Parts: sequence; C-alpha cells; structure tokens
Amino acid sequence: MNTYTDSPKLVINKLILKGHEKDYVVSFSLGINIIYGDSDSGKSSILNLIDYLLGAKKIYMYEEIEKHGKYALLEVELNDKTYTIKRDIFKPEDFIEVFSTGIENIDDLFPALYGPNYQKEGPAGYFSDFLLSALNIPLVKIKESPTKADSDLTRLSFRDIFKYCYLDQDDVGSRNILDSNNPVVFTKNKEVFKFIYNLLDSQITDLQGQISEKTSEKNKLVERYNVIASFFRDTQIDSLDLLIEELTLGREELELIEKELGSITQRMRSDNSYFEELRKLIVHLENENTKYKTNKSLKLEQMEQHIRLKKDYKQDIEKLSSSLAVIKKLPAKPEEVDCPVCNSRIEYANLALNFESNPADTVKAEVKSLKNRLKEIDTLIEEERNNIIQLESEEQRLVENLEKAREMLDINTGNFVAPFITQRDEFVAEKARVLERINKIEQLIKMRKQLNEMISKSEILQNQLSVLLQKLELLKASAPSIDEVLTNLADYLNDFLINIPIKNPHGISINTKSFLPVVRERNYGDLTSGGLRTLVSVGYYFSLLQYSLINSTNYPSFMMIDTIGKYLGKTKRDSDLEANNKEDALEGLDDPTKYINLYKYIAKISESMLKKQKNHQIIIVDNDLPEDAKGELMIRQYVVRHFNSGGTDGASIGFIDNA
Repeated sequence: MNTYTDSPKLVINKLILKGHEKDYVVSFSLGINIIYGDSDSGKSSILNLIDYLLGAKKIYMYEEIEKHGKYALLEVELNDKTYTIKRDIFKPEDFIEVFSTGIENIDDLFPALYGPNYQKEGPAGYFSDFLLSALNIPLVKIKESPTKADSDLTRLSFRDIFKYCYLDQDDVGSRNILDSNNPVVFTKNKEVFKFIYNLLDSQITDLQGQISEKTSEKNKLVERYNVIASFFRDTQIDSLDLLIEELTLGREELELIEKELGSITQRMRSDNSYFEELRKLIVHLENENTKYKTNKSLKLEQMEQHIRLKKDYKQDIEKLSSSLAVIKKLPAKPEEVDCPVCNSRIEYANLALNFESNPADTVKAEVKSLKNRLKEIDTLIEEERNNIIQLESEEQRLVENLEKAREMLDINTGNFVAPFITQRDEFVAEKARVLERINKIEQLIKMRKQLNEMISKSEILQNQLSVLLQKLELLKASAPSIDEVLTNLADYLNDFLINIPIKNPHGISINTKSFLPVVRERNYGDLTSGGLRTLVSVGYYFSLLQYSLINSTNYPSFMMIDTIGKYLGKTKRDSDLEANNKEDALEGLDDPTKYINLYKYIAKISESMLKKQKNHQIIIVDNDLPEDAKGELMIRQYVVRHFNSGGTDGASIGFIDNA
C-alpha cells in the first residue's frame, strides 16, 4: 500500500480486443514494455485502445480493428487494487463497465456502470471520478483564468492529468506540445501541472474537502453494508463458504448424472425410425449451420469492401480539400506566382489550366457529395456489423441444437432402445433441476462476493484516508515550492540530455510560466531541430515520471510514448534517409548511438527505480530498435510484441494477426 511519500500507481496488466473469430491479447509488466515493427501493423492502435479504455472520447483504429473487433477489456492495477475495464469500441457514449477483479474472474461479479464523460452520469457515477478515487487523487476544481480572483472553476478530470502521461506520435517532437498553441487549453494544462506537483494555493483546502468526502463515503458504505448483510441474515442466505460448498456438491452431482447418461447411451440399441429422424434433423441443422457460416463470411467481405470504400472517400475528400486550398491561394492573374508548396516561380497561365476547369464551387459540391456518401457508407458498415452479430447469434443457437441432437443420437453406437428412454428422460429432467440449482447458487455467490467487495472498498477508503491525512500534514509542514519542483525536473532533464548526449547541453531549465523545457536558454517551441525537440520532449516526460517516483505527487507513475525514435537516426543502414533535415544533421542526430543511448538511459533509470521498489510502467512504441541494443532489450524481456509483414523471426504479422 502506498504511503504519503508515494505517488499514485497505475499499472496495465493485460489488453484484450474481443473479436468475431478470436481474441487479440497483449500482456504487460512493470518497468519497460516495448512494441515495435512495421508501419500499419497496429502498434499505435494498442496505445489508442489503452487510451480509450482509460476514458478517451474516441479511438483511432485502423480498418482491421474496425472489421474484426467488437469490444475491449483492460486489466489494470490502481494503487495495487485490480480492476477490469470493458468498453464497446464502436459506441463511445455507452456506459463503461468496471469489474473489481481481473479479466479471468469478471463473470463472478456484477459490473459498476460509469458515464464516459461529465455530460453523461452512469448509475455508479462518472468514469473519471472512479479513476481519480481509485488512485486516491483528490477530486477538485481548478480556475479557468488563474490570474482573475473571480475566475470560474472547472472540474479537473483524469484525462487532464493523463496528458502528462501519454506522448502520442503527433506530439513527439512537436512545437505545440501539450496544446501550447491553444491559449485556453494550455492555461488549464498549466493549472493541472501545478495540481500534479502540489503547487496550487488551494491544494490544502481541496485535500481537506477530499478527506471529508471520503469519510462520508466510507460511512455511507458501511451503513449500506450493514443493511444488506442484515437482509441476507433475515432471508437465511448462506455464507459465501457454504454457498461455494453447495456449488461444489451440485457440480459433483451433475458429473454423476452425466456419467449415468453416458452409460445409458452406451447400452442403448437402435430404434431405426427414431434414429432416422434424428439423422435427418442433424443433417438439416448442419446444412443450416453451413448457410449461416457462408452468409457471415459474405457479410464480413461486404463490410471489408465498405470499409475500403470509406477509406477511398476520405482520401478523395482530402485531395479535393487540398485543391480548394490551392484555388483559394491563386492571385488575380499575374504573369508569375509563387508555388504554395515549394516557393518556386510558376507561370500563371500554366497553373490556371489545372484549376480554372475545376472552379471552387464545383469542387465544394463534389466534397459535399463525397461527405454524404461517407455518411451512407458508415450506415452500411453499421448495418453489416449488426447483421454479422445477428448471424453469429443464430449460428450459436444452431450449434447448441446440433450438439443436443448429436448427444441424443450417440453416433458411435447409433442405437436406441425403447426401455431405456424413460430412464434416460428421468436423468435428463434431474440434470435440468441440478443445473437450475447450480445457476441459483452461482447468482447468490455473485451477490455474496459483491457484499464482500463492499468490505474491501471500505478498507480501501480507510487506507486512502490515512494516506490523505498524512499527505495533508506533509503539505502543511513543508509544501513544495515551484522553484524546488522546477529545479528538480530541470536536473532530471539535464541528466537525460547529457547521457544521450546532445551538442552543447547548457542552459537547461523549466520555464517558470509555461512549465515547458528550456534548452540553451531557448524555449522548447523555439528549437528548430525536430530531432532535438524529440529528445527534449521524451526527456521532459521522462523527468515528470522520475520526479513522481521519488516525491509525493498526483502523477500516476505511468508513461506511454508513441514512436519514440521520431526524427532520430536509428541504424547505419538508414541514417542517410534520416539525415535530410539540415538542423538535425547539424545536431548530429543522424548518429545511431544517440538512439541507442536513449534506450539505455531509460532502461538504467527504470531498473534502478524498480530495485528501490518504486513501481512504475513505461510503454514504448517504435518502428524499429537500434541494432546494437536490440539483443540486450530482448534478453531483458522488454519487448512485449514485435510485428512484421512476413511474420518472420518470431514476430506476428500485426496486432490483428488473422488478417
């Protein structure tokens, strides 16, 4: 259990995408987890699925997931307590299901239903509030305009904090990291940063309010538990141990009945007319099953065609939109114009030939038409998906009927004897009664476990209260200063950049207004080299994680980075391709050793923290690994998945590996 000197702990154990034909599983462990391989193999989709299951508004999925997937499961540990999160990947507005157990045992518990955002509250509340509460992060409101005394307050969500944990492929090396180009969003992000590192002026007051709320929640939970426990006693529902014992006896009795039925079947001889009727029924059911399989296959093929057509429509819209942008930039017929792409001079007469025949209104109309077709194709895709689900349901019903018919037929002996039919029917009726009793016992066990879960939640709340009280005393005694936090973060970043190393690693700090990195006395957004910004952005996020492992923060000790090697020279073989940016070349970022040192440094710090029992998790996606470090990374079991189009060297062809 975390103490007041610890930060919250979020650990991903397993991700499962449930498909029509199979499950697609990725398991993770503490420390570093690397996923690498060819483009368009589903690497980023794994991070997108994790992000979605942790409350993102939508999921950006490649077409194979859209074709094969149904819903996703995420097994997580939140402050050492295991939960399973279940979410439909096609219906982001539906309630999110949370089970207080691992994936293997979700059928033993009823799920809590949470609203996916603050506009839709579920029966159990909001999903963001659940995550924050489970991580023992106070539920607070922060000022929209912190410089104004009468500023409106806005709710701080888990998604606000998670921005500092997930560096996606669009933000790695981006000038506008953390929405720094959007004043409204960036202002809120800076307040979130202060909250994460206990720098808000109102933090002590907020913490006191959280303690009061958790105390009230715990008291209500205990009161509710007492009421339900009293009801169980009054209705004489057995204890969990007795119910489990009854369930065991029921299953043993069911096994004996199955053996007797098997024995009778072995001894039965044929009643030819009855046998022929059963045979005809089985043949009919098999034919029907084949038809459903064929129809499902056709529907899957049609859906795949629609998905491809949808992709084509999107590409056409993008091309036409680009044409509109160029038409808009055309001047009023000078002799020569500047190319909007490469800045070279172009004769207007030649250029106009390509665009005057396609006036803007015509292009806009075509874009509008394509968008309408896109909506129609989305509707068709949804209809096909629903048809497939319906066909699967009918197919399952047929399979069950087929199994029942085959059981009665006994293909091995193929014979039934009339005197045994009555005896067999009695056993079948007894089997039905035992199954009904087993189902009732299983439901009662779920109810008992749900009651026990209330006790467990009460204990968690008590532990959380203890941690919050200790944290409150710590904040009252010695709340950290902004200068102290920023200096420590700058020291971590400085150490990171020196170990890469970058050229001229001086003037490294954290800006006191934006809380973003400064290198060589230049603000992060002013750095001209994409490769340098990549290293600085990765180092900055890694510094945020490092600080949380040593100090008490509201940062969940978890980090995901997508395409960590963006803009960096990776191997001697492809360094010429990577060095086409003059600024990167001047920085020497085409040198593969920097890329190797990046992995080695992260591994060194991570292993050091784990030895000190500072648990954390880092999930990294990349297109390739440095050759000189690949073997060591494999030996240390950092690589959790490897994809390549040929499926060679122990790799899968992709996340969806039956495509």
